[in-house]
Amino acid sequence: MSKNVDERQQAVRDEVKAFAEKEIYPASRELDQMAEPRKFPTELYRKVGAAGFIGYAMPTEYGGKGKTHLEYITLVEELCYHDAAVGLLCAVGELATYPILHFGTDEQKKKYVSDCAAGKIIPAFVLTEREAGSDASNQQTEAVESESGYVLNGEKIFIMHGDAADIGVVFCKIKDKPKLSAIIVETDQPGWQARTLKNKMGMRAATTGGIILKDVKAPKENLLGDIGKGFRYAMTTLDSARVGVAAQGVGICQRALDESVAYAKKRIAFGAPIAKLQAIQWMIADMATRLEAARCLTYKATMMQDRGERFGKEAAMAKLYASETAGFCVDRAMQIHAGYGYIGEFSIIEKLYRDQRVLEIYEGTSEVQRLVIAGNVIGR
Repeated sequence: MSKNVDERQQAVRDEVKAFAEKEIYPASRELDQMAEPRKFPTELYRKVGAAGFIGYAMPTEYGGKGKTHLEYITLVEELCYHDAAVGLLCAVGELATYPILHFGTDEQKKKYVSDCAAGKIIPAFVLTEREAGSDASNQQTEAVESESGYVLNGEKIFIMHGDAADIGVVFCKIKDKPKLSAIIVETDQPGWQARTLKNKMGMRAATTGGIILKDVKAPKENLLGDIGKGFRYAMTTLDSARVGVAAQGVGICQRALDESVAYAKKRIAFGAPIAKLQAIQWMIADMATRLEAARCLTYKATMMQDRGERFGKEAAMAKLYASETAGFCVDRAMQIHAGYGYIGEFSIIEKLYRDQRVLEIYEGTSEVQRLVIAGNVIGR
């Protein structure tokens, strides 16, 4: 079964495999099992950036590699095949830089994008609040405008890289302005308080933070784009990010399938490999079929993005189906491996089971994706 729709994809897969063997596998288990309080894997993140992975699809003039979105999505897929948390580290670096690259001024791009692409500074996409998750427009964080800039107050939660970020694209309401805006904040400002959230179920190497902003200052030139357009910037960014989550799901699905096929061929029960049992064959057939469909949806959405077409509906479809398919495939892999899958000492299946679950939650829950799809199909 070919996994490529473009000849350039195989080179990406080979590049990631070489990186994984050198940098990911030696650190993967330790990062997943690190005791609390966990620490952001800064050294590994720098290596991901130095390899060009964070800036894979960013323009070369801003330090990126200038690859297509299809090549970038293949990169994320392959990273997540080897370790989903490392794939997430890369994807979040790209996600958090995306609004600066696409909506920032030339000065903002020159100041921040190259260093973000290279992994030299850690960016965060600072949107979610306790009462503003799926209801992302319900922001309580407020910025008060002065002659010199903005003073921000509020609280954010579930922010990827939030515990280690050097800069944050903070979504907030500017006082006396009705709509959402976005401001780039350098986190070394007084009043930026961040902590690592504990007891994370999966994706443990990619830590998640909670942030409190108390009179945090940002200069006027750090306003991103126009006042009142922050919600559009956030949703446009999330359209792209949702295809990335779909790719994460595809990578996890492929690993679950490959592990299951290999195990079924060597596991002997009733005098023969369990791969000869119809029950096992049907599980593998279902996994392979759903994986293929998830990959097709993912590639379609990102190829539309490469062509400059509107792809919000397709991104939601890919994210919805690939994330739920990851859950299905890992569950079937667990059933095939039985006790050897449930206990992490024996296989990667236990880790895959923990890692995949968040795919149905972040960048818009499955329920939100269904609303987006329905809105596009039925009309609003």
